[in-house]
Amino acid sequence: MGAAMRAAERAAERFDIPVLPGAARLTLLGSRRLHIERHRGILEYGEGFISVNCGRQILGILGASLRICSMSAEELLITGDIHRLEFS
Repeated sequence: MGAAMRAAERAAERFDIPVLPGAARLTLLGSRRLHIERHRGILEYGEGFISVNCGRQILGILGASLRICSMSAEELLITGDIHRLEFS
């Protein structure tokens, strides 16, 4: 486990925030931007639906005009009119 992950776990314990080691972290900004950290890849991509491997679960993003603005091995930024998030 890296130093950053240990620091995050210590902060989560200190502020009583639940964190699952290795789990993806999602930040939804309104209904137009979704930032995903620690993803494991895109499984499906279309204008109305994006499927992302989040480790233990698959995240389905449903909406309109969905677009992947940036992607790295660790982070993903999706924009568009996000209607719903579903985990399976």
